[in-house]
Amino acid sequence: MCAPARYLLAANLLVMASAASADNSAYVELQGPELTQGRTLWLANCETCHGYGIAGAPIPMQASEWAPRLEKGKSVLYDHAINGYFGPDDSMMPERGGNPDLTDQEVMSAVDYMTALAAYYIQLERK
Repeated sequence: MCAPARYLLAANLLVMASAASADNSAYVELQGPELTQGRTLWLANCETCHGYGIAGAPIPMQASEWAPRLEKGKSVLYDHAINGYFGPDDSMMPERGGNPDLTDQEVMSAVDYMTALAAYYIQLERK
C-alpha cells in the first residue's frame, strides 16, 4: 500500500475509532506530575488508536506488544511518535499522533506515560 493510501486509511480509522469510547479508568494513573500531564495528553490524543489497536497501534496493557518496543529505547519511540512511522507489519504511527498542534515536549510526555503504563503491565504479568 502506498504512503498516501496508508494515510487515508489511517484517517478513516481514526474517525471511526473516535466514535467509540473507552473506560478511561482502565488506564492507571501513575505517580508524578510529568506522568499526570502525559496521561492527560495520551487520553486526548493517543488513546483512540492505542486503546483499541487501530492501524496496528500497540496497546499498553498488552505486555507482549510492548516489551520489544521498550527495548528500542525512548529516543526511537520519541522519533516515531514525533515524525511518524510505518512498521514492517503495515502498522502506522502518524506524525504527532495526527495532531500537528502538539509540541515535541507534549508528544514525549505522552510517550513517557504510555511507556510507563506498558512497563507497569509488564511487571504485573511477571508476578
